[in-house]
Amino acid sequence: MSTETKTEPEIEFNNRTFEAFEKEKLDVPHGVLAEKARYDEFRSKFKEEKGPLQKIIKTMNRRPIITFDQKGKAVKKDVLSYTSEYHAKNWLGNDMWIRDHVDGVYYKPKFRTTMTQDMETGDHVPKKEYEGITEEYYIELTDANRKKTIEDIINKSNGTMIDAIKFYYHVPQSSKGGMSFRCDQYTYDQFINSSLDELEKIARSTPSPIPYSKKDMKSYMA
Repeated sequence: MSTETKTEPEIEFNNRTFEAFEKEKLDVPHGVLAEKARYDEFRSKFKEEKGPLQKIIKTMNRRPIITFDQKGKAVKKDVLSYTSEYHAKNWLGNDMWIRDHVDGVYYKPKFRTTMTQDMETGDHVPKKEYEGITEEYYIELTDANRKKTIEDIINKSNGTMIDAIKFYYHVPQSSKGGMSFRCDQYTYDQFINSSLDELEKIARSTPSPIPYSKKDMKSYMA
């Protein structure tokens, strides 16, 4: 673990989903608007003189995602997301919380193209139609940056204790290894130093002490 002094966190609403929908001139999902209002209210009520703002990381998640390069070749990437809590006090000194704050992933609108016909000219006009959402991950890890990236995130989260973080790897389904599942049987050192293949090997070879809890065979965003 880096010995770098922790810096004070800021109250950060993950604005990427909001911006992605506004860019396409689509109505922002109600849940995103409600979440933004909750952050704005928290920020307005926070009184630093009553106590410091704390960001407390609860879980960190690594997973492989498949993308495609310009030639259509499949490329596996290692991405990180993490959940945390904000804690602060209002002017009365009462506790305030934001639970389940997620960094590392956002939602982006998905489209398909259909053709319509201009009845006056007879021309066929392409039309872009909204078809749902996709998950987008934006913290990519490599062998060169993995350790520093994770350390920097923890160092900026002043209320975080490493021993209290659950470190997850989302094991993909494999023709050789078997079904997909989520595993948290990792030490901090394993989490920051292991490759994706090494994390999968640990997950598939470590017995779960509580069936369907540590390896619960569910798909999670974060």
